[in-house]
Amino acid sequence: MGIESTHPLYDETKPKWTRVRDSFLGSDEVKKKGVDYLPKLGSQTKEQYESYVLRAMYVNAIKNTVQGLVGAVMRIDPVIEAPDRVKELAEDITGTGVSLNDFISNMLSEQLLMGRQGILVDRTEERAYLSGYTTEQITNWMNDDVIILKESYLKTDGADPYQLEYDVQYRELLIDEDNKFLVRIWRDDNGWKVVDEVYPTRVGQALEELPFVALSGNELNLNPTQPPLLSLVDTNLSMYRTSADLEHGRHFTALPTPYVTGIDDTNELKIGSGSAWILPDPSSRAGYLEFSGQGLQALEKAVEEKRSIMAGLGASLLQNQKSGVESAESLRLRQNSEASVLVGAVLSVQEGIAKALGLLAEWEGVSSDIVVTLNTDFVDTKIDAGDLTALMGAWQSGAISHETFLYNMKKGEILPEETSIEDE
Repeated sequence: MGIESTHPLYDETKPKWTRVRDSFLGSDEVKKKGVDYLPKLGSQTKEQYESYVLRAMYVNAIKNTVQGLVGAVMRIDPVIEAPDRVKELAEDITGTGVSLNDFISNMLSEQLLMGRQGILVDRTEERAYLSGYTTEQITNWMNDDVIILKESYLKTDGADPYQLEYDVQYRELLIDEDNKFLVRIWRDDNGWKVVDEVYPTRVGQALEELPFVALSGNELNLNPTQPPLLSLVDTNLSMYRTSADLEHGRHFTALPTPYVTGIDDTNELKIGSGSAWILPDPSSRAGYLEFSGQGLQALEKAVEEKRSIMAGLGASLLQNQKSGVESAESLRLRQNSEASVLVGAVLSVQEGIAKALGLLAEWEGVSSDIVVTLNTDFVDTKIDAGDLTALMGAWQSGAISHETFLYNMKKGEILPEETSIEDE
């Protein structure tokens, strides 16, 4: 097929990526896919199925969960130990106005969703910068010598220079036969053709390796792994299907239906405060048909069961507030599986960002050891007013030392970590 060919592992994993991406994008994207996520009931017509989909409720647990987990990490700013030039570039790390903190947030979100992504280190005449690539954009790879990236670009209509539209191009990163890094841009013009070819250099010297950092699972490579939140995604879609059946049932059973016996169908009967029915036959009957039974209750119970399953899988933001006080041990156990996924994503992104910034520093001529430290204390442990008062009282009464008091103040995020006893 040529440049648009995809790796066998890409093809194998793509259906899972699609489910995760659609679920994250939300109700409109899920419903747009129709029978992919919500099969038709029996012999539903097109109009009946469209109403069935419209009534269904999709709760976006995926986006809520990812935003909550990323927020738990980014509530404390990353610590970057790097040369001043790198810190200067970090204010706009992409060259398009995105700060390094925002870039890290986006990477954490992508790592939690897909478990695979990449960072390209590139350079204009003025400066080096980072570009992030989603897992779907990394379409093909061959060892460490060739990587194919799918991109979009804006092009103009030849007849109307103001009419813009997006089209696809491929960026090929490769090491050529002379062991030099080469970039080719491919576009479709009655067949895929190379429209640009560049040998990037560093201080006038050709690069001998691809300036691309791949992240997959907990490793720096391109082999796909299971998306970390796939179980949550599948449960979320299952709840969507159950919700569709529940709303479908409610639609047909919620309103009572009037009925009359003993009259022919030529009579026109009106319902309302200004109307009364006079039935000629003493055996005639009038009333309302109303739903009774356990069918809808079973569906309601199924929705709640799946909501609880999602809470256990990581969607704790959907969990109802507890009526009582939750013990510290119970809270720790409930958050354990959630934290393990989050720790893996944090460590992977932390390592990937450090490596990418190292390449960027080399391109800026300021090579140095770079250390990136992301927050792994995901729970806000700030001391509340009551505990602070008790701690202060214990210190004032001599029950605890100044060192112990200061330690607890720092752990409770009242004082910064670098605060010393001398400072206080």
